[in-house]
Amino acid sequence: MTSDQRPGGGEPISIDSCDDVLSHVFEFLDHETDQARRDVIAEHLEDCSGCLRQFGIEQEFKALVRRRCGGDAPPPGLRDRIKLQLTSVSFEEDGTQVSVERVTIERTQERPTA
Repeated sequence: MTSDQRPGGGEPISIDSCDDVLSHVFEFLDHETDQARRDVIAEHLEDCSGCLRQFGIEQEFKALVRRRCGGDAPPPGLRDRIKLQLTSVSFEEDGTQVSVERVTIERTQERPTA
């Protein structure tokens, strides 16, 4: 997917890869993105089965946290702390066993040598 221009000539909405989409998936789920970015992400999800699958996992994860917090808003930063520590999770809901494993790859940039 390519960058799109925001309506009204604003800053471009850059969704150039699956990583870009997945880095904004929680904001998409929480309706914390503007409509133009939501449209770009939704279009990518329609076209990319891998991202759509990951989106479904994130959606289920968010629902699980909501249920386990008893309807209270989770503490600030909880999502980020869990995402950093989460490698795999298994739970059973309504007789369905769900297992999720996540592999996080950290990218490092090499500095040019002088």
